[in-house]
Amino acid sequence: MVNDILALYRKRGDLLQALVDNLTDVVHSDLAEVPHIDRISFRVKDPGSFFEKSCATLSDGEKKYLNPLREIEDQVAGRVIVFYSSDIRAVSAVLEDTFRMVESEAREPEDESSFGYESYHHIFLIPEHHKPDGWDDEESMPVTFELQVRTLFMHAWAEPQHDLGYKGEELSREVRRKLAWVAASAWGADRTMDEIYREIMKM
Repeated sequence: MVNDILALYRKRGDLLQALVDNLTDVVHSDLAEVPHIDRISFRVKDPGSFFEKSCATLSDGEKKYLNPLREIEDQVAGRVIVFYSSDIRAVSAVLEDTFRMVESEAREPEDESSFGYESYHHIFLIPEHHKPDGWDDEESMPVTFELQVRTLFMHAWAEPQHDLGYKGEELSREVRRKLAWVAASAWGADRTMDEIYREIMKM
């Protein structure tokens, strides 16, 4: 079963990459007049990451995905990095005009006294006219893609944190304090920079 899922996922790699190219073009085009965009990028989910996610279980032990080849939403995912937190709403509004939204979520720490990962995640339907040739010939192709919108400071925290890969590991108190300090610093810098920008624009 493992080999079957991985083989099927790898088989669709060229189609997923073609979709990446199509979505990259349309998002670049539609955001061309929106200021303060640092970068736009899309990627195809790594086969190893896809398989790990396909094995995910719920709290009751049931499989999260009955048909992971169709249901996993970020097989194709994009990211828009903006300068200021007030730009997130403008970018998201354009994206919501371009694509049909399935869900939208601001991911941030639940505890108001905590600091950490922040990002705005959107799940959109894959438009029929952006599907590459041959897409509908394959079974169980995904119907959605993910698109994140982050500021530079959100990204500067999230990517090194992800690269460290310390989830589930016991960290020393000193390391945990340092991580908390970095997260709080990024949060404060993000909001202060946005406040400075908006104050200058009033001048």
